[in-house]
Amino acid sequence: MTRPAVVALRAVIILLGLGVLVGQALLVPALGTALAEGVFAEQRTSAPPLPLALVGIALGLCIEVALVAAWVLLGMVSRDAIFSERAFRWVDVIIGAGAAATLVLLALDVYWYLVLEPRLDAPGIILVLSAGVALGVTFVLFMAVMRGLLRAATTMRGELAEVV
Repeated sequence: MTRPAVVALRAVIILLGLGVLVGQALLVPALGTALAEGVFAEQRTSAPPLPLALVGIALGLCIEVALVAAWVLLGMVSRDAIFSERAFRWVDVIIGAGAAATLVLLALDVYWYLVLEPRLDAPGIILVLSAGVALGVTFVLFMAVMRGLLRAATTMRGELAEVV
């Protein structure tokens, strides 16, 4: 991988990480407060803001963990060390973070549907959360396939090294 590509990808990882941190620091508390005070003037919810804020923070942490793992893998690619057993641990971290985020979104989706939706009458939010769950499942499955491809490439590289 070329140096400019590595630098560009690292810049994107930094920007995404900063965006998640800003979201955790500003957006999550604001959303929790808005829900606690009632999203609409005529409809009040009994949604506890702390659990919903914790969901936002948990999702942010999952993204941050995945970004750190991607940073480490990017460093391994630039050192041509990606075809090693260490890489599998970091790919597993990304898969685990994706699975955790998907489960958190699924729990939030179910909670929103069963508890908040009847009072808020906000089916669009349920659709967005369900789409997030579908994207999360797709991401985890995609990463599992990529892990298998990495395993095959590592094996082939090892066999080629033995021949040479």
